Amino acid sequence: MPPPPSTPQRSAMLEIAGIAVSGGSGVGRAVLYEETPDVRAAAALPPADVEAEVTRLHAAAERAAADLGSLHESLAASRDAIAQIFFAHRAMLTDFLPQLETAIREGSSAEHAVQTVIHMAAAKIAKVRDPILSQRAKDIIDIGRRLNRALTGTTAAGLPEERTDGPIVVVARDLTPSEAVQLRGRNVAAIALEQGGHTGHAAVIIKSLEIPCVMGARGLLEAASPGQMVWVNGSAGAVVIEPDASAMERAVELGLRYERLEASLLRESDLPAETVDGHRATLLANIEYPLDVEAGMARGAEGVGLYRTEFLYEVDGELPCEEDHLAAYRETLRHLDGGRLTIRTFDFGADKESPLAPQEPEPNPALGVRSLRWCFEHPEPFKLQLRAIQRVATEGDVRVMFPMVASLEEVRRARAMLAETAAELAAEGIEHEPNLPVGIMIEIPAAATTADLLAREVDFFSIGTNDLIQYDLAVDRMNPRLEPLFRPSHPSLLRLLQRTIDAAAEAGIPVTMCGEMGGQAIYAVLLLGMGLREFSVTPGYIPRVRRLVRGLTLLEARRIAGDCLRLSTAEEVEELLRARVTPIGAG
Repeated sequence: MPPPPSTPQRSAMLEIAGIAVSGGSGVGRAVLYEETPDVRAAAALPPADVEAEVTRLHAAAERAAADLGSLHESLAASRDAIAQIFFAHRAMLTDFLPQLETAIREGSSAEHAVQTVIHMAAAKIAKVRDPILSQRAKDIIDIGRRLNRALTGTTAAGLPEERTDGPIVVVARDLTPSEAVQLRGRNVAAIALEQGGHTGHAAVIIKSLEIPCVMGARGLLEAASPGQMVWVNGSAGAVVIEPDASAMERAVELGLRYERLEASLLRESDLPAETVDGHRATLLANIEYPLDVEAGMARGAEGVGLYRTEFLYEVDGELPCEEDHLAAYRETLRHLDGGRLTIRTFDFGADKESPLAPQEPEPNPALGVRSLRWCFEHPEPFKLQLRAIQRVATEGDVRVMFPMVASLEEVRRARAMLAETAAELAAEGIEHEPNLPVGIMIEIPAAATTADLLAREVDFFSIGTNDLIQYDLAVDRMNPRLEPLFRPSHPSLLRLLQRTIDAAAEAGIPVTMCGEMGGQAIYAVLLLGMGLREFSVTPGYIPRVRRLVRGLTLLEARRIAGDCLRLSTAEEVEELLRARVTPIGAG
């Protein structure tokens, strides 16, 4: 008698850590996404064919632009933030055409020109240490692939046929924005990517589609096979391959709990961030890209507390002109319904590569020519930006904020340049606001320890804890090996924060927290108790901070802060906050 057929062996459960990009919990069968291959083309082009090849390039560009226009229109009604990504892609496509045409006239075929010009631009920006800017490389690659498909008449690769046995989990190395938007309306329970991060446009799209997602899960493609059951915990940043029965039960439970919590938080978006005993906090949005404004306003933001402007420079290294600045600020202001717009001036240098190359490499960029120092070394683009800010300030509540201030001399020098540009605008007869509010970011210990002096000559403070922690604790915030040392709970940092908040109160000026610390649940209560009344956070954090503020009295927050400030170690602070804040609603 033949032996009975063997039962397939179930793989052991495997958990892979990654970056939490889009919250929630999703389970399904793994479907491996097929990346769109890059076109390979011969470089040589006979001189007689140059004009015909240029014509072919422009015809393909028109088709690609038409596709992007159609995509933009199809998304604009219901998902305007996503639509703006593809509107920007169309503009970037146009910007690349002169370089592509030059490459063809130098002897390249159209396909080879796209391959070299586009990929060189993507490679250049991918090297930037700033995660926000480096993620734009995927946008450039996306544009190049779309243009090459238009040249060759091919279609994009994509998901295989959908499974009929339930939800799927998309597993891939990475996704471009165009690939991410393909997932609309499909039976996608979650997304797990080996590369990527939460600052890229693909992440923005996935979050807007409300699909649980983890990126940066190293080793994922080697570990996962098509058809395997996969659980993506988008809130915790974990991918579990072949979860056991207990893990499956937890996955379902977390998914339902997350959906209920999100629905509950969004229903509170119109409620004030007010403590039980009637003390108000102001909730503002940090803006990486203009499309983040929509997400912030939908969650009840009262304005923008940090508008980063580095995204304005072009991918080929060109800085924006004055009218580019003005158009971007004006468009953002239009969405704020009278809310404030706090514009941070250029913060190039260190992890944000300067667009004005070539530049001498610095032995220690984090301590080098960055932020306001960069602006002083490049006064012309800085003054263009100041002019645009003063012009748009006639149209709403606009404020200017200078980053990385270390001394009173720097404040006075920046204000002098602001006065200079105001005088220029007046002489030219251009409408502007010469007396707009001026603030500074408290990001280095020198500013925090002299906050009482600085407060006399500015209108507001904004505390940037990302850099303040880095410089206070001598911990490179871009170095993953040092991540355990990057502690917002360190007693030294808490003392710097308290000193800054007290100095602002003494001078009668407002102080905002715009660093990531303000959006972390356990620290929001601590900061409220220390005297902070304005929080500017990533849009997704706004509802949770509101819930926490509304869940306690100011007296309770002050007691928590007082107890934390008397502790000696970061571990003790964190333990106290977990015990005292989690019951309020940190969860």
